[in-house]
Amino acid sequence: MPPILYLLDGHALAYRSYFALTRGSGGDDRWRTSSGEPTAGVFGFASVLLRILENERPDYLIVVFDTGRTFRDDLFPEYKATREKMPEDLIPQIDRIRQLVDVFNIPRLEVDGYEADDVLGTVAKRVAQEGLGVKIITGDRDLLQLVEERISVSLPGRSLSEAKDYFPEDVYTYLGVRPDQVVDFKALIGDKSDNIPGVAGVGVKTASALLAEYETLDGVYSNLDELK
Repeated sequence: MPPILYLLDGHALAYRSYFALTRGSGGDDRWRTSSGEPTAGVFGFASVLLRILENERPDYLIVVFDTGRTFRDDLFPEYKATREKMPEDLIPQIDRIRQLVDVFNIPRLEVDGYEADDVLGTVAKRVAQEGLGVKIITGDRDLLQLVEERISVSLPGRSLSEAKDYFPEDVYTYLGVRPDQVVDFKALIGDKSDNIPGVAGVGVKTASALLAEYETLDGVYSNLDELK
């Protein structure tokens, strides 16, 4: 078993932690310091980090963050236009989480103009090519496209503690397509969370069937005359 690099999606885990702890709480003072500073996201992220360090004892660990506007906003101005803005009390907690990561002396990566997903994917692929294993811990199902023999993706279940590790066979069971088909699958069905329209009338079952028959989106378009 090769050494494993753990890649943590900082923003995704902060979001998941924040909403898991504040859901139904009405934003009460439970998750604030005596001076009024909000703490739910920081507390939740720290809990996940400590659980990983104590229970899984990773050989290597990196935390990756978003930086803001990316090249996707220039390519598609409506990208994520329908997504709700980050809660006001979570915004200052992101910098606190960055400080937390730095205090733990854990490498922190973020690249202007790119999402954390882009950095996670680049590092994961390069490290896997070097012969290491990779485990990506996130709440973003888009990252299932990265799963391969040496790369797994851990997604939370009903709670952050009920996470499931996805390997190639798990991705197929979950989505009905292989990891290398996830991008084309999302292009066909769309993605409401990112405001990606997809193809009108094409749902999960149709997209899975089309990709099973034609392998890729280009393959589908090359055979439009055969489709109903």
